Amino acid sequence: MPPELKGLQHIGLKVRDIEASLKFYTEVMGFHVNEHLRYDPPRNIYAAQNFISCTGYHHVINLSMLTPENQPDSAAPVENSRNSPTLGLHHMAFEIENKEVFEEWEAHILANGIEFTGGPVVHSPTHPDGDGLWGENRAMYFSDPDGNSIELFCDMGIVENGIFDAEQHAARIKSDGYDPKDVDLPTVTL
Repeated sequence: MPPELKGLQHIGLKVRDIEASLKFYTEVMGFHVNEHLRYDPPRNIYAAQNFISCTGYHHVINLSMLTPENQPDSAAPVENSRNSPTLGLHHMAFEIENKEVFEEWEAHILANGIEFTGGPVVHSPTHPDGDGLWGENRAMYFSDPDGNSIELFCDMGIVENGIFDAEQHAARIKSDGYDPKDVDLPTVTL
């Protein structure tokens, strides 16, 4: 058995327009730029890179803009990488604190004129508001300017040895205004 992983630390994205991507990630998502590199002459196939973060780490996302000759054809990028049949990024997920912050993010995304590609939704087969899917969490999905799918989530179910934490599940159900004794604890398929 390998050592335990701490969690997702960063992802790299190849982008068409680094300025549009920076605007999206800084103004909409609240990231900050820690390092901005322009390559003249180009470095490999890249014209520029930006290292951005929403934590204390140097970067959580590395944005790399391809040189003009290495850009894909002029066709628009996919609208939602989760629904694209091409290989590459499916989505990136960022955890947020709780339902109240989730609702603030929902309003923020809409105020920025960004359309949801999924949700807001409660992923759950047992929650009264659930969509029948796994995860036991709230989620919303939208895309960046290059169609990379982003998930914001909270209240992820805690599972140990294939069993959901009953106390955490009950607290979540109760905070949503339901009686926990009326809602079954979900099960894990192993």
